[in-house]
Amino acid sequence: MLTRWKIAATTGAAGALVLAPAAMAQAAPSDPVPGTNCTVAQVERATVAVAPEAQTMVNQLPGGRAEAQRILALPPAERNARIHELGRQNPQLAAYYQQNQAKINSTIATVAKTCSQY
Repeated sequence: MLTRWKIAATTGAAGALVLAPAAMAQAAPSDPVPGTNCTVAQVERATVAVAPEAQTMVNQLPGGRAEAQRILALPPAERNARIHELGRQNPQLAAYYQQNQAKINSTIATVAKTCSQY
């Protein structure tokens, strides 16, 4: 069962990166995503398969892919705190999530359920 932090974390990794610092350490594609049975690379590949527009958006943002990978590799509590911090820094993103929450959560659930297949 997906918990709220997993939803927030994946949403944040896919969209809360506009103001994220690019100089932070990057996670390796083979790093595990805590709270799942998947690696960072598997989550990325599942996202491309399920919602290619999300991965495209992440790649176009400053620090995008590296920051998304770093967020995915954080332990759940730290990941959740980082996502909330980014949401506070970017009210437009938080508003976008609120307006599209059902679709985003459905996509996240699909990625979480299928990432081990990638």
